[in-house]
Amino acid sequence: FPGVPYETVQKLLRTPGLMTVRVNEQAQFTNVEALSEYIESGDAYFEDDMFRVGPLKIISDGSLGARTACLSRPYADDENARGIPLYTNAELNGLISLANEKGLSVAVHAIGDGAVEMCLNAIEYARREMPHLHPRHGIVHCQITDKEQVERFKMLDVIAYIQPVFINYDMHIVYDRVGKELGSTSYAWADYIRLGVHAPFGTDCPVEAFRPLPGIYCAVTSRDLNGNGPFLPQQILDRETALYCYSAQGAYCTGEEGVKGKIKEGMYADFIVLDKDLVNCTDMEILEAKVLRTFVGGKCVYER
Repeated sequence: FPGVPYETVQKLLRTPGLMTVRVNEQAQFTNVEALSEYIESGDAYFEDDMFRVGPLKIISDGSLGARTACLSRPYADDENARGIPLYTNAELNGLISLANEKGLSVAVHAIGDGAVEMCLNAIEYARREMPHLHPRHGIVHCQITDKEQVERFKMLDVIAYIQPVFINYDMHIVYDRVGKELGSTSYAWADYIRLGVHAPFGTDCPVEAFRPLPGIYCAVTSRDLNGNGPFLPQQILDRETALYCYSAQGAYCTGEEGVKGKIKEGMYADFIVLDKDLVNCTDMEILEAKVLRTFVGGKCVYER
């Protein structure tokens, strides 16, 4: 809605019958004062069947390609670069602790292992200060990690928001950027799942295409979209697990696992019909699959 005031957009999104897809809005605030004002307004707690607000979105570093992702050591191909942390430890602690205190979950963008460490520390700080509260906090991307950090996700019960399609580009640059040792423990989606970490998959639209099928392909092949690879064979998932991460795991993040994410009696009838069987088709057919129909709440909202 370009040029439309935020308040008007909010009102439109809350109009019964207008929405044809369920939306969870991530609200981004960069300082404690603005977040406090937002919380006091009450908007942070709005929810209905089609539109709800949450979690708090925080950007903690940049990207691997631009060497702005915050690393714990200099880049392997540029000893003068370690990336850009966008917050101090104290600032990040303050934002996450305030959200935690008010019962709001956070989804923190962190690509480099340095940023991931800061985020894990901040979430641990909030949990320690308020152990009686347990919003479903998560780290988005969590691409560059060592084994100890992956294990801390489980220990702290932190969600790992993963975009498998990122390896389409990153597999060609990651060893140059961070070295073979750290690169080989990164993009560790199967490791998260084996440990029992909640790992919902996404597409990262609009940076990547909204279409989730390339992400499913990357998750079950560890190859780029031209078939090169495999990149990290130990992270290859079976088809059922990848589909679960793109459905039921996403419902868990927003606390809606009791009403959506599965085709089951008593849940929303939200599903798509494809022209391919994603469990049994060839790898390349995953990329070629077409959506024939989309149902939301049992109503057909799209037909090819």
